[in-house]
Amino acid sequence: MNDAKFLKIKDIEIPISIKSYKNSKSIKIYFKGNILTITKPTRLSMKKLLQTLKQNEDDIYNKYKKIESSEISTIKQWKTGEKLYYKGEEFTIIRKTTPKKQIKIDIQLESKQIEIIVPENMEQEIIKINVDKTIKRLLKRNTEIMIKSRLPYWSKITGFEYNQVKVMDATTRYGSCMPTKKNLYFSSRLVMLPDNIIDAIIVHELCHMKYKNHNKEFYDLVAKYIPNYKEIDKWLKKNGKIIMF
Repeated sequence: MNDAKFLKIKDIEIPISIKSYKNSKSIKIYFKGNILTITKPTRLSMKKLLQTLKQNEDDIYNKYKKIESSEISTIKQWKTGEKLYYKGEEFTIIRKTTPKKQIKIDIQLESKQIEIIVPENMEQEIIKINVDKTIKRLLKRNTEIMIKSRLPYWSKITGFEYNQVKVMDATTRYGSCMPTKKNLYFSSRLVMLPDNIIDAIIVHELCHMKYKNHNKEFYDLVAKYIPNYKEIDKWLKKNGKIIMF
């Protein structure tokens, strides 16, 4: 079961995803991005789940409002001084203008700066729309290069083969796997994360080739290749917003 719906608390509707697993022994409630994610035992009734949510609604509400406020702060106008993460490090935006009718973006690794050159006299609203698109294309291309470099290595180490690989713009899911077709899907924002985090995400999806659900056997298998996976998972839940813009 994987339901996408909304939970209404006070004046807001919170996106909610509910997943049921046979091997789950308890209810887990946490936010992934702005989505309230719940995992529960298959045998647990919706009535009991709703009672649990009701008991925790104040905490859920406060956390969601905090996430909303945080997400607003991640919206980029692409002006000098703003920050963007790339390969796990914070880069500073430097915006310049040019008489040419072309937007150019240059990632400067040594100085940890991202130079954005935009046409003179272009309205800010148009700048934002076009730079958003250009940045997303750049991240997608660089993530594809990185996946092409790292995925074959981990496929060989784990012994899990794959067929099709797609990189798509996504902020609420780092990756997914279709075991029956051996297809893998990754967020184009992965290149914004540290290398060890990216490796853990790749291994996570490869291990879904054997175990579809997030059961104990699955996590034991991931930990076989990424011993500190629990710490990495906690890091992602805490710092996932760095890929937002």
